[in-house]
Amino acid sequence: MNYQHILYFLVLTAFSNEGLAQEYKGELGRIDAFLSEEYPQNQTGAAVLIAKEGETIYRKAFGLANVKKKKSLNTEMIFQLGSMTKQFTSAAVLQLVEQNKVALDDKIQKYVKYYPEKGYEITIEHLLSQTSGIPNFFDVDEDELHLLSQEHSPRQLIEYYADQTLLFEPGTQFQYSNSNYPLLGVVIEEVSGLTLEEYLARNIFQPLEMKSTNLWYRKDFKKKRIPQGYRVEEGELVCSPKVVGSVVYAVGGIVSTVDDLLTWNRALRNRTLLSDDIVNQLTTEKTTLDGKGTGYGYGFFIEELQGRKTVEHGGLLYGFTCDALYLPERDIFVCVLANKSRERTEEVADYIASVIIGEPIDILGKSALNYEEKKEFLGTYQMVDDQEKIIEIKFVDDLTVLYFPNNPGAEVEIVPVDDKTFKSTKANIELTFARNDTGDIVGVTAEQGGTSEWKKIK
Repeated sequence: MNYQHILYFLVLTAFSNEGLAQEYKGELGRIDAFLSEEYPQNQTGAAVLIAKEGETIYRKAFGLANVKKKKSLNTEMIFQLGSMTKQFTSAAVLQLVEQNKVALDDKIQKYVKYYPEKGYEITIEHLLSQTSGIPNFFDVDEDELHLLSQEHSPRQLIEYYADQTLLFEPGTQFQYSNSNYPLLGVVIEEVSGLTLEEYLARNIFQPLEMKSTNLWYRKDFKKKRIPQGYRVEEGELVCSPKVVGSVVYAVGGIVSTVDDLLTWNRALRNRTLLSDDIVNQLTTEKTTLDGKGTGYGYGFFIEELQGRKTVEHGGLLYGFTCDALYLPERDIFVCVLANKSRERTEEVADYIASVIIGEPIDILGKSALNYEEKKEFLGTYQMVDDQEKIIEIKFVDDLTVLYFPNNPGAEVEIVPVDDKTFKSTKANIELTFARNDTGDIVGVTAEQGGTSEWKKIK
């Protein structure tokens, strides 16, 4: 048996449907090789599932669930989903709307009486569609990590940001904000008389037999099925801080597996639990008052991959990153669950899907520089032709990020490809750094649909 036959045999072992595996053997072999390089077996890793027309054609785990104990990840493990929770919260709200217990144009104060008036009417629809203008609250600094292990009531979460001024008139702009979803969690609890955990279990997870899914970990979840989460501090891999479910609540508290998430995908596709109207509302792009598309439905981003519509959402918590992507036109589902903060799971899922449809997108390799080598590029840069424009390059965990002080939330990861060039395929930008005679970084040239020059000022 030659090497290619051995590789094909090993890849086949990751498949549930060998007929489809045969059909996609070339694409899946390419994906398997990529994932093996992306998630080395001696480091943190990911569980990956690919399905075509509801049939699993690839299901495999890479890397370690516990680095110290050298315990391998497996596909049965239960991961924290972070912001992927929002699609379930949204579905629950729409169930109540369909039962005429909630209306999309209801003011939020009808259900959350302690949330103050803001001069503009904020409706349930504004919260679902991320057009409320409420500033994002879920931004915990390093000296506040202890708050993640403290139990919070929904009211306590909301009080963190209740007095903040709106960023814009509701409905006029799209701005993703975690602050919207604790309010929606309270709506569900007020109307149903159940806790959010009870409501989701009784009305979504149990009917679909999603036995490994819950709003945070249930007592009957075996510890051996829960991987350790990790993050990077100053170039060193460390265990994630303790997080309790009440802190992330309706924003990001759901835990699940790749198989249960496929079950959820099929329920949406086949309308086996939710009505056609609810699914359409979840997965249809919303618009602002002036008719501009937001790229968001309710709890899902609505985007494109190689010209085809995608329904996708990722999640990030302190030790976990994930993404689930669906291509409705081709009925392809890709799920990537990783046990390390700020992994590029969205890019990985997009790449996998593009290979399956036979139109691979570009994806950068791993960083060419280590943590110490990247430090010299950090700093503040001012545009030469417009001194009002400022960009920053900084570390977020172990990622190098291009940050725009005047447009928070628009930051993008940039990856070094050599000792002077960084790229982001997602933002289609290339940065080439310049040095002075002593070798210090003094500026950068940015290529993104044009050329701009920036000088380092700090």
